[in-house]
Amino acid sequence: MLYKIILLFYYIIKMPKNTKGGKKAKSMKNSTTPLKAREVPYPEQEDDSHVGLITKVFGDGRYLCQTVDKSGILPGDYIINLSSGVKRKYARGIIIVPGTYVLMAFREFQKDKGDIIFVYKDSELDYLVQNDYIILSKHNEINSVEFKDGECKDDGFDFSEV
Repeated sequence: MLYKIILLFYYIIKMPKNTKGGKKAKSMKNSTTPLKAREVPYPEQEDDSHVGLITKVFGDGRYLCQTVDKSGILPGDYIINLSSGVKRKYARGIIIVPGTYVLMAFREFQKDKGDIIFVYKDSELDYLVQNDYIILSKHNEINSVEFKDGECKDDGFDFSEV
């Protein structure tokens, strides 16, 4: 009898918490746990990494990108690739569309091509602007619409002709 009581206490103390299902699983799921803050890499000269602005999406993990610097958008387009390892590590749940800022590194053997290292969120872009890694202006927006004198200057479809 004493052996059963000792064994019962041993299992109560040594049993792991139930986080997958069963008794009290819902309360464990809804408990407040601190979110992991992801480490944000920044462009470095030694790694030949730059902040880039996606201008066109080709599909199959290939993008057309322009580099962004302290002086604004630099001339020249580069074809960059998003590998599956980077997609699993950083970009899960992030959709890369024209106007997305990424950290890219040029290849040593092909200077007109590069690879995506990191995909920035809006909150991380604010940190880049504050620390003078990049400069943002209205001209950096890909699909920006200009407003002059309260009227929208857009070269789109005119519905008054229909």
